[in-house]
Amino acid sequence: MGIMSIIIQAKERKDSVMKKITLIAGAIGAVLCAANAQACTTLLVGNQATTNGAYYMARNEDYMAVWAKHFVFHPAERNMKGLFHSNTDGFTYPEPKVGLSYTSMQDWNTDDKTMGEIGLNSAGVGLTSTETIDDGVNALKVDPYVVKNGINEDSIENVILPRIHSAKEGVELLGKLIETRGSSQGFGVGFIDKTGIWYLETGSGHQWMARHIPSDKYFVSGNQGRLENYIPNNPNYLASPTLVSFAEQHGLYKPEAGKPFNFHDAYGVTGGAVNDTYNYPRVWIVQHILNPGLKTEINKNQQDYPVFLTPKHKISLQDVEAIMRNHYQGTPMDPYVNADPVGHYRPISVFRCVESHIVQVRPNLPAAIGEIEYISYGMSALNAYIPFYQGATKIPYGFDIGTDKSSDASIFWKAKKVQTLAMLNWKEFHSIVRKAYDAYEAHAAVEQRQLEKQYLAIYKQNPKKARELINNFEQTTTDNYENVTNKLTNELFTKLTYQVDMKSHFAGE
Repeated sequence: MGIMSIIIQAKERKDSVMKKITLIAGAIGAVLCAANAQACTTLLVGNQATTNGAYYMARNEDYMAVWAKHFVFHPAERNMKGLFHSNTDGFTYPEPKVGLSYTSMQDWNTDDKTMGEIGLNSAGVGLTSTETIDDGVNALKVDPYVVKNGINEDSIENVILPRIHSAKEGVELLGKLIETRGSSQGFGVGFIDKTGIWYLETGSGHQWMARHIPSDKYFVSGNQGRLENYIPNNPNYLASPTLVSFAEQHGLYKPEAGKPFNFHDAYGVTGGAVNDTYNYPRVWIVQHILNPGLKTEINKNQQDYPVFLTPKHKISLQDVEAIMRNHYQGTPMDPYVNADPVGHYRPISVFRCVESHIVQVRPNLPAAIGEIEYISYGMSALNAYIPFYQGATKIPYGFDIGTDKSSDASIFWKAKKVQTLAMLNWKEFHSIVRKAYDAYEAHAAVEQRQLEKQYLAIYKQNPKKARELINNFEQTTTDNYENVTNKLTNELFTKLTYQVDMKSHFAGE
């Protein structure tokens, strides 16, 4: 069923849906109160499904609107003999003797080497951690989370990224930690390098599975376990050694039923109010954008939603950006345009997003310019994506400061001020914000092409100067972003001041 068809049927069912909203809201509220739970959307795209032969790994990190993020660069380190300590539980792990340099998106209130969310290291490996998911109740009864000292979101990037040289190695290391130390929560983690993308999901406290994303397909998740098929001894699959036998032993999988092993059926969660209105609608909208004419229906037969799809048309960077900004625009489901949106479905782009990122890997280019993190602080629908190259060795001032209180110097808070003002009058201000940031992104793309041409001309003969080119570009493009953002803040504030004046003018004749 297409988007227009579902709109018509949704309107007819509106009264019925609204009667359920109160009950659903309570369930969703309980979930949102859990620390950073049910909070992200992930999109992974193979290089044969894209317009430029790039791999894309994208995720929105949604938590609290005031929760500042710090984007930092960790230089390479040698002779490390310390111990990593989690800030959220008792997990510890030895630091690597030789630590690779890497970038990290971290919470404002954590140690500078915890709670990493996204990064690229000097070996050309990227990681996004984590997509929060719920593992199955029955699986957790027999293999619960190790909540006191298991591996968790707080620890994954900063333990793994400094020491791995391939995406597969990252999967294997994280998998081994889950097996031996246990996981303290359910999560999905993406790994990317020049050979492709791997995605790992937990199944319980010590069970996990990972899949190499098919090169001609894409994958999307909205806070639910999505992996299904598992083929042992196949190079495109990795898993805990007892994944299937454990499921058989505890009745999570019954081979006598005649069906092949299904990871989601054995270890995942199907149905429920949160899945119906909060999780799967995001998967549904992405798949119907990239594959118009798909017959799946929103909130119906979610087990029939394909795990992997070949898009009808090749996917561009701009397509990925648009998906991470999606809020059901153009439909009665859009919560920012409609006071009473049909279905009250959770959109991909929400105001409480703290950062959105897209990792682009172009295998045919040197890693320094072929691998880029596109970073957007706050709500992606009301912001631009700023390019940061893997070859950069410094991040300009302002990206690593800010707390949960507004400040003038923090780039996070500069972005949030624009977004807060725009939310006060979405119908008028959204287009103003998008026009300014779309122009910024178009200009940055031109500057990127010039940088990459210059880099390729000199990087072999003069690597030091080539690095300087990248660092100078980062300073220029972030300065441009800051200027655009400051102008937007003043423009929106001026318009709001005038509107308030007109409402409370009290002028004599």
